[in-house]
Amino acid sequence: MVRSIMLVHGYGVRGSFWDKLQPRLQHNGVTVLAPDFEGDSPQQLASQIEELAQQHSVAGPVALVGHSLGGILCALVAARVEPVVVSHLVVIAAPYGARARSMHPLLRFLVRHRLLPPFLVRPRFFSSATGKADQKLWFKRAVPESAALQEVLFGSDWFPAETFSRPPQQPCLVIYSQADRIVDAEAVRQLGRKLNAREYVFDARRGVGHNDFAASDRIAEETAAAILDFIGSDPPESVL
Repeated sequence: MVRSIMLVHGYGVRGSFWDKLQPRLQHNGVTVLAPDFEGDSPQQLASQIEELAQQHSVAGPVALVGHSLGGILCALVAARVEPVVVSHLVVIAAPYGARARSMHPLLRFLVRHRLLPPFLVRPRFFSSATGKADQKLWFKRAVPESAALQEVLFGSDWFPAETFSRPPQQPCLVIYSQADRIVDAEAVRQLGRKLNAREYVFDARRGVGHNDFAASDRIAEETAAAILDFIGSDPPESVL
């Protein structure tokens, strides 16, 4: 039985990203963590996540839930620990591959150095499912990452494809929106195939954005329900 759920944020944000989702995952005495992670490389961040998961697994297995870059990091950790440490993996809107390398160089520069006006960027991250006040709040909480991490993510082919040559031992779930304007749905599906994961899909007609999973009350409620249903279900035979 899962004793802890660890929520792992993505690039440019911290644990407060999960403020709406975290309380919705509280059930049956399970501890729900939303730590802040900082580092100079994906490998360093993954090591921090693994260390924390190891600590909390003393009380029982941990379910890892990661959004965007955080989803990739969680998958890295799951691949190198036993199910007694990490029992379930949930990946939300995380792509297979280093998406930043495919950006136009000018756009990559503007994103990296936070030079795009928030009012122009917000519509790419949110839909109308997230109120304007919450959109502004989530953007206000954004933080700059270290120059070293930026260089790795925006300036190198860092994605650890070899890690995904075989699915992890843990049951996996990928959650994504066909209307995501930050991470292409097909890239998430590709990661899901590598993980032998189940899917929970928000249809394109619903228009759900990249950050709506955590910032919209309605979408966070549905996302939490999907996660709890997955964690509470028996693992499929194919991953046992």
